[in-house]
Amino acid sequence: MRPALALLLSVATTVSLPALSQTWQSNDAPATIVELFTSEGCSSCPAAEAALNDLKDSDGLWTRVIPLAFHVDYWNYIGWADRFAKPDFSQRQRQKVSQSDASGVYTPGWFINDQEWRGFFSRQPVPYGNGPKAAQLIASINGNTLRVEYEGNERLNANFALIAMDLTTKVKRGENRGRTLEHDFVVVDFAAKYGQRHWQFTLDDETAAKPSAIAVWLTPQGGGDPVQTLAGWLTP
Repeated sequence: MRPALALLLSVATTVSLPALSQTWQSNDAPATIVELFTSEGCSSCPAAEAALNDLKDSDGLWTRVIPLAFHVDYWNYIGWADRFAKPDFSQRQRQKVSQSDASGVYTPGWFINDQEWRGFFSRQPVPYGNGPKAAQLIASINGNTLRVEYEGNERLNANFALIAMDLTTKVKRGENRGRTLEHDFVVVDFAAKYGQRHWQFTLDDETAAKPSAIAVWLTPQGGGDPVQTLAGWLTP
């Protein structure tokens, strides 16, 4: 590890997960999952994040569109360590590229319901809407345990993300040196499990920022359009 990068990593901070006890449910049509793979070390990413951030003013937030910003770590070597980046998020992007025959691993990289979307580069609005109506999905948090229950009979991947909002970073090195970056929909905890009807996850006790919302979505094992989704604000 380069000394400068080691120093940057050493000052990274975390926050403790607040005490939570809350339940969400949805028996409506699933929302569109919008994933942006981004990095504070990428000079092309702030514009993409601004487009993602605009979705927080959408009337369909959480019910028609669930935005997610996964910060990758493969730009950290250029002199600025993104405090929200995780190797697992970089690997998630690589897997999605492999599964969907996308053009490559890069930032900003967009996926709409697991399919690569390059419309951002031609200034198209982020597309979203609802899929076909599905069975009821319930998610409940008690402490650091998340339980997910689905009334359908399919064997699916259950995915969850804790999402942080209203974050800023003053970048001192790298391609965005001197800029103040504004972040919304930052994924600070994520996991996926394969199964049927019932799933249980242990939430990370410490995250890079305080989570403000949660998203849960069910997908076929090989990826694809979500079968059912739910998302909403945390109210500790």
